Amino acid sequence: MISLDANVLIYAADKDAGSRHATAKDVMAAANRGNAQLAEQSLFEFFHASTRKGKMSVQDATSVVHELIQNFSLLLSYPSIVEDAFALIAHHRMSIWDARLLAICNVYGCDHLLSEDLQDGARYGGVIVVNPFNATNAALIGQLLA
Repeated sequence: MISLDANVLIYAADKDAGSRHATAKDVMAAANRGNAQLAEQSLFEFFHASTRKGKMSVQDATSVVHELIQNFSLLLSYPSIVEDAFALIAHHRMSIWDARLLAICNVYGCDHLLSEDLQDGARYGGVIVVNPFNATNAALIGQLLA
């Protein structure tokens, strides 16, 4: 099972993102047909980033989030996520938000996270990060989303 970081959602919505927009749209379409799930955190980060500086209205961003909730299973937080996130921070240099997202993915058994924010190919617990905007990962992403 795989999950998507907020940056994939953001690029999919940002028509001014050039090739990243096209790649993210393709990834989202395949993920919608495949076994991808979304952590609630990715939705919150998408909403924050897309409404910041007027890139998208609150109403439009809310509509996108509602659509994503309809199309993907949601990975919700557990109390253990707090401790798991701090354990990841103790072992890796990363933000609390990245650690929390990885902890959620770990607890749900997601073995891959599509993200450009973490080191491509790095393993954090049971989760391997794959940068969907790195062209050399296209075949792997195709397999993961099939």
